[in-house]
Amino acid sequence: MNRPITLQENLSDAYDPVTICSFDYEAIQAATKPLIHQSARFLYIKKGKGAIEISGVRYDIRPNMLVAITPWTISEITEVSAPIQLMRIVYDYQYVNSVLKGVSGLEEDSSELLQFLSMEPVAYLDSVQSDYIDLLAEQLRAELGVESTHSVPTVQPLSQLYVTNKLIELMILYRRYVMAVRGEKDYEKGISQENTILSYIYAHATEKLTLSSVAGAFFISESTLSKRISDITGTTFTKLLTSIRIEKVSDFLVYTDLTLDEIAALTGFVDASHLSKHFTSKVGVTPIKFRKIYGKSKTKFNRTNKNIAFEIADYIHQNYAQEKLSASQVASKFGISVAEMNRLMLYYSTMNFEALLNFVRINRACELLASTDYYVIDVAFEVGYNNIKTFNINFYKYKGMTPSDFRNRITLQKSDGSETGKTKKKASLRADME
Repeated sequence: MNRPITLQENLSDAYDPVTICSFDYEAIQAATKPLIHQSARFLYIKKGKGAIEISGVRYDIRPNMLVAITPWTISEITEVSAPIQLMRIVYDYQYVNSVLKGVSGLEEDSSELLQFLSMEPVAYLDSVQSDYIDLLAEQLRAELGVESTHSVPTVQPLSQLYVTNKLIELMILYRRYVMAVRGEKDYEKGISQENTILSYIYAHATEKLTLSSVAGAFFISESTLSKRISDITGTTFTKLLTSIRIEKVSDFLVYTDLTLDEIAALTGFVDASHLSKHFTSKVGVTPIKFRKIYGKSKTKFNRTNKNIAFEIADYIHQNYAQEKLSASQVASKFGISVAEMNRLMLYYSTMNFEALLNFVRINRACELLASTDYYVIDVAFEVGYNNIKTFNINFYKYKGMTPSDFRNRITLQKSDGSETGKTKKKASLRADME
């Protein structure tokens, strides 16, 4: 795609950076430029005809059409044969994601629901379905007001909870309406399709992503990936990744009381100083000032929950090498259920128990591979894996290469600035067991 594309601002509401949802009307008379949507949204088209492209796929526009746009999706209205009138519901995807993940026992269903929105971006409603969505949209309008008119409705008790419930209701209805037409079997076939490059980067932004690792995930060269990102966004891979991370930082600043160091660790920045530099450059104010202006203590998880989550994370860092370390064992140690433990960990670290355990183990394995001449299988056992196959699978997942490739290509920089790596290895068949 070589046409210039506009990157939309990451705001649910143009006038309040921390509003979780906004409602507005829009009229479209002619084809639009391609847009990259940083904020998630539903477009409910009431009148008009034409065509829209979403992630490169063309869909006919017609009345009572509901469109689901997830973050970093590209859309373009390519044809308008009759003026289009629509309602636009923009919402904070990260906030809704954290709420869904917090529903104990429903973590898997919640993740599937959000994934569904990215895989199935269009629903054509029948008369009964459209009547129900009309009512739901009216309820949101009454609660939120209309953004373009600057109308501010009377603040109602528990307004944020009410709006959140309506958003989740809309998502669930959307899925049910699409599945009523498609069927589960057709969906299961489609769900295995690769996400777009931008969606992939968004989903993995808190990891230590590199141009090489993303290129590997899509089986293309680094130069090809760089060109595609430049063609799509007009920017570089590094600047794109930083923008996505800053978006996630904003939510942590507003909805938690985590320190800057803790937020940096959870969003892929080297440290608090690195985070502050990029955040201030991008947003125009320091993270501390942003939190003072927009922080809402009533939305934060309490300190006890936070302490438990970080105590568990610290326990994993201290005990990762135990071969039989398990979620049930650690949850029992801290007196909570596995579901509750994962809920807290997902909220504060965006990783559940298994993901964080593998993340810590693989990072430690990288240090050993770069600084010692241990056999690969011995490194696997040293960091807690009981077989080489599981180790190799997880290593490739997090690093995009085999342990032997990593050892041959990577050096380890120590705190004094010296580097180690590419040491002479002992000859052994075990080193080739990958």
